[in-house]
Amino acid sequence: MSQARFLLDRSVGGRLLIARLREGGWNARTLAEEYGDDRAQRMPDEEWIAEGTRSGYVLLAKDHRVATRPLEARAIYVHDARVVTFARGELTALEMGDLCMRHERAIHRLAQVQPPFVMALSETGLRRKRLNVV
Repeated sequence: MSQARFLLDRSVGGRLLIARLREGGWNARTLAEEYGDDRAQRMPDEEWIAEGTRSGYVLLAKDHRVATRPLEARAIYVHDARVVTFARGELTALEMGDLCMRHERAIHRLAQVQPPFVMALSETGLRRKRLNVV
């Protein structure tokens, strides 16, 4: 697969999802691995969006509403973040992993797409979300 690197938000599937992605050959890390467990638990979304983007990651978050919340949307816009979210919030870690693997080519290609953006991943693929920035 591509050289895309992924950073997973603390709300995304825990150990099960990261294990599934790594089994599929993805270069993926959790916030706890990147910043330590204590700091990862306390990091506001705007901070991990900024730092993860600066480090060259495509960000993987559970909630597609980051595109509409003013603070998160602004952080995504200002820092030119590439964010992939799940269109349905009730997915289990295993379902998220299966969905990522089913659409992995399209997801990995996002590392080459001009940021900023939030893409919502569903059974049918990726759909760009409008950023709520003024």
